[in-house]
Amino acid sequence: MNAGSELPPPWCAVEERAVSWLAAHHTRFDPDTAEERSVLFARKALVEMALLVGLRARLDPAPFDEDYQRLFDRMGAVAKRPSYRELVGRDERALLLYAGTHAALRLCGQHDEEFHHLIEQSVAGRYATSFERIPYRQLDLLHTMELAGVENRLPAVEEILPFTLFCADPSVLRLGDRDIYAITHTIFYATDFGLRVPKWRADFDLSSAIELLEALCLLCRRRGNADLVAELLCSLLCLGIRDSAEAERAWAFLAEVQEPDGRVAGPEGIVHPGLEGGDEEYRSWATAYHTTIVAALAGLLARSSSVIRRQRPSPPAAPDAAPTAAALRRATGWLAEAAVTADLEAALPAAAAAARGARSLREPALAHSALASVVKRVEAEPGPSLWQRIGADVVFECAHGLRATSGGCATLDRFLDDTATALSGLTAIPAAAAGGVVQLMRLDRLSEETARSLIDSADPAPLMAEGSPPAMTARGLVQYAGDDPSRLSSRGSSAHAVAERLAAALPAACKDYKLDEVAVLLQSLALLGWAGHRIVRDGLEFLLRQQSPSGAFGYPAVDDPQQRASLRRRWTQSCVVALSSP
Repeated sequence: MNAGSELPPPWCAVEERAVSWLAAHHTRFDPDTAEERSVLFARKALVEMALLVGLRARLDPAPFDEDYQRLFDRMGAVAKRPSYRELVGRDERALLLYAGTHAALRLCGQHDEEFHHLIEQSVAGRYATSFERIPYRQLDLLHTMELAGVENRLPAVEEILPFTLFCADPSVLRLGDRDIYAITHTIFYATDFGLRVPKWRADFDLSSAIELLEALCLLCRRRGNADLVAELLCSLLCLGIRDSAEAERAWAFLAEVQEPDGRVAGPEGIVHPGLEGGDEEYRSWATAYHTTIVAALAGLLARSSSVIRRQRPSPPAAPDAAPTAAALRRATGWLAEAAVTADLEAALPAAAAAARGARSLREPALAHSALASVVKRVEAEPGPSLWQRIGADVVFECAHGLRATSGGCATLDRFLDDTATALSGLTAIPAAAAGGVVQLMRLDRLSEETARSLIDSADPAPLMAEGSPPAMTARGLVQYAGDDPSRLSSRGSSAHAVAERLAAALPAACKDYKLDEVAVLLQSLALLGWAGHRIVRDGLEFLLRQQSPSGAFGYPAVDDPQQRASLRRRWTQSCVVALSSP
């Protein structure tokens, strides 16, 4: 494709269509046209529209086109009414509603001295700017006063920033929608919408901040929340970041969800005043105006030459692996002890997980007592061997552990030989069996030629398809890969898509305290090549915080001793397997 035929960047069309839709509904931003119960909502919508128009004047020196002009004319008409602007003197808690409109007029070169005086009087009353606000709301007030040109005694941006959620570098897995809004708005006001570089606190790491925003963008995109995706895009642009693969995916998402007339629907579940009794046209506007404004703002920031641009910083240093290794060693020791005292059905999985942890740590002796205990009891069991019903993962880990400690088990050897013989007669296997074939080859039970032929016959595509619960998909992929990351990473775009889906499932698994699911999701994501991703690192950190001093994982929050022991044993097995993944 030659330069003359290249398509324009997606933000151009997104902004143009969004502003067109907003202009077509400009009367909805007028409090005088709203029903009585929706007047306050219309005032809020007006100041948000005014901010977009004011920033358009500030970031683009070209005259307004027809659509922006229509929005400006509506804003100006409302602001001239005494019934609107004099409210600032009667409701000091709503100062920002009116000061924001005045600030937008001022940015458009329409300074109104009378309106300015009313705002100054409200500020001088020593309440409008003084009642308690959370940090990002304090930044909002400070920024609005700055744009409105109103003198005040508010603290500087640098004094407020250390107390914001954004500067705390929180875990992405714990953030709700309100938290994300707090983060994006902190960036908007602190950077003056990308026109300045604030003085961040001394330990602020821009690279980690960008990772945080991109991880949140992925999570919000997977949830279909166009409002937050657009806000996070704006945040990346305000920090000067343009070379972002996640931002490219976010733009493609916005372009896809934007309706032909320019409307961008807000997330499901939004209920606005008046929606119950309003007509369909009003509901369509009320549930989309904010998202459409933010989408237009993202486009404006993307094309403005005034917004700061900076080279993307180097990725943050890899976290110290020592805490993970220490946690794995403690958990492996705890499982080895649990395997000696538990009944045989529970002891075998515990011993197998201990053997896996010991193998990963290259300290096979850690699992020796557990393996010796279960082998002795298995050999003494009458009737059919437990190996036939205990699970392939347990069988293979016990076999690896016994080999590493020079131990043996006659019934296990017979079971492995019988399994290998059965597989040798097949020409194809299901994808979930591929990992077992790899293990049999590593245990010298299958020839490499036979194993490779069987593995190549396994198609992982059904495992990677949408529709299955994420944890089930993760388990299937782990069984297919057999601890070989190359088997998944070679799948290209399909592997990336499934990794996104699994990563997006981590917050809910953590919130619901499903440690088994957290562990298998992390294990599969590591096999997919995502071990260094911010979401996965925060998931690992969450998991490590669930380890008790004894080495066991999980806090059952139940009192029954047997139930507590069973849950902690199961969780610890899952966590050891995840922590020992390649």
